[in-house]
Amino acid sequence: MAASKGGVYQRGEFWLDFDRGAGGVPTSSNWYIWWYDPATGRQRRKTTGTGDVRLACNRLDEHYLAVHRPTATDQDGYSVSEAMTDYWVQHGQHQSSAISIKARLKTMQRFVDFEASAGRLRDPFTPEQIDEQFLARFRTWALNDPIVARKKDDRGNWIDGQSRRRAPSTVEESIIQLKAALKLAYDSRRIRYLPPLKHKTRSAVTPKRTDRLSVQAIGELLDYTMTGAGSYTTPGRLLPLRRYLIAAICTIARPDAILDMSVASHRGQWMPDAGSTGLFALNPIGRIQTNKRRPVLPVTQLLKSWLDTTDEWFVCTERQSFDANQQIDVVEQVRVASVRSAWDTARVALGIPEGRGPKYLRHSVATILANRGVPHEEVSIAMGHRVLAATTEDYVIYDPDYLKAFRAGVDDLVADLMKIAPVALHPKLTRKTDNITVLRA
Repeated sequence: MAASKGGVYQRGEFWLDFDRGAGGVPTSSNWYIWWYDPATGRQRRKTTGTGDVRLACNRLDEHYLAVHRPTATDQDGYSVSEAMTDYWVQHGQHQSSAISIKARLKTMQRFVDFEASAGRLRDPFTPEQIDEQFLARFRTWALNDPIVARKKDDRGNWIDGQSRRRAPSTVEESIIQLKAALKLAYDSRRIRYLPPLKHKTRSAVTPKRTDRLSVQAIGELLDYTMTGAGSYTTPGRLLPLRRYLIAAICTIARPDAILDMSVASHRGQWMPDAGSTGLFALNPIGRIQTNKRRPVLPVTQLLKSWLDTTDEWFVCTERQSFDANQQIDVVEQVRVASVRSAWDTARVALGIPEGRGPKYLRHSVATILANRGVPHEEVSIAMGHRVLAATTEDYVIYDPDYLKAFRAGVDDLVADLMKIAPVALHPKLTRKTDNITVLRA
């Protein structure tokens, strides 16, 4: 039986509904995308493969964007909000930095809603209406709109947690994301006009910081992940932060790259038999390198010991249960999307200046290595600031001397940290007992 047009969601010539049989009863729990085919004079359908209506709506949007050709009428009424939504559906959700992209777009959309409620925007709010005054109002609003962490209470309900002031650089990132959304809309011919928006560079809005964490301070951070404080009463609660710190010390990678570290074979990142000590590619197979390059690095002994205890995602938490059949405790490792909340708790407890995020560790370790004599060239390659030619990198990374001084410098730093926080550096001591079998999440 053909579906009736006008189901729970419709966009353009496509609508969402069930495939219905006799009496209008659905033949499947999955939602279908329906449309009228003028060539055959019949309605056609395509399954979304899901019974979740939100996912089904998302799949309809993806289908619409892939096959619909914008008309002049579409272009006249295409709004900024639609541009941001379509950017997320078509591009943003598929990126490794999807969580950050979503947060930036959400911030901009909240401001658009705020402006609309104040009567300062016409409906629909189209790209032609965006100007420098709009961006100026956004900057003022965003700087006074705190970032509030969400957490679950003892009953499992979401409540507001700690709040922090939104940094000027974070505000500019939302403007950059808006520019990207409008550029995609323009390239896809959904809009005729691309407003010449200008964002401020990070250096223009962020004062240059010369302070760094000392070796002692990094050791105290590691030790804190074993002792905890406040709501973090057990080492297990801070395991994701500890794993993040280990990766940051051994790779000096950016936060997004660390959160994207995995030992899964299909990602091609962990190469235990490559080079003299094993190699780790911060950029997984299939991900296109961006200006923030993710290099291939030699693996230190400390990092290897943690990689060997990892099932899939490096930055993860552990959920423990008891297997009655095997009579053993079973640990499941679950990926963690952010360590910001745990970092902020540790930062306050240890007196680290406000405004210093997890990336602070990257700059601190890089400075320590440079001060200890690691050549600037090797530090730059490890940080992704200096890029080797593709043909050169294909060969040089397998040379035993590849970033040899960098690897030695990290080993030297780890030796000092072992004197301050030896327990935190030992991967096996994060488990409650030895009677544990680790299973893939």
